[in-house]
Amino acid sequence: MPSPSLTGFSPAETAHYTEEMLDSLSRIALRQGQSLLAHLLALAAVEAKIQSNQGDHETALPG
Repeated sequence: MPSPSLTGFSPAETAHYTEEMLDSLSRIALRQGQSLLAHLLALAAVEAKIQSNQGDHETALPG
């Protein structure tokens, strides 16, 4: 069951939000000297951005 706080948002919108959060977490980890964690969070942010961009380009088929 989807979280009530996400109701009404598209997958692309939630992926964009996730990207922003992961980017912020990556910067925090980097400032704390957690370079591996920062790198992994940055990689996850890239994947979220890809998902967000794919959602922006999806079109509904007629019918």
